[in-house]
Amino acid sequence: MADAADSRRRWDTDDRFTGVADAGVFADSVQELAQLARRPGWVAEEPEAHLVPHLQSASVPGLTVLTCRAGEDGVLDVAAEHSPGDRRRDIRRRAWALLGHVAEPLASVHEHATEDAVMFDVITGGPGAGGSAQFATHGHTIRLTLRPAAPAAG
Repeated sequence: MADAADSRRRWDTDDRFTGVADAGVFADSVQELAQLARRPGWVAEEPEAHLVPHLQSASVPGLTVLTCRAGEDGVLDVAAEHSPGDRRRDIRRRAWALLGHVAEPLASVHEHATEDAVMFDVITGGPGAGGSAQFATHGHTIRLTLRPAAPAAG
């Protein structure tokens, strides 16, 4: 059995300790989103009108959207519940399924956890008119917080 405590391992059965390449081929897309995200006024107003209806009507089994509130900083805080006992992978799949209802052509998702929640900080947007883009460049910021639903009373 592999020694999971070896800090060089990237997963429990890793015996290579290194990958096959870097991700430089996609670095320009990451840079493009980072540059757009830093533009003053880039985050669109009224996420309640543009995003919330899509999030509330999304049908993601095992996930329930509870609240959506926009902060003054433009971040749409979304609270949702996942099924009790879900594994982290299940929570992640459900979160990505929900986020897919509002994702734009460019997106970054940062997942992190606390003792009682898994959070996804999202930047999503588009480069703007031209090509296949219909609207001027704009973006959205979302903080999705998932907590386990209380077990059903039996």
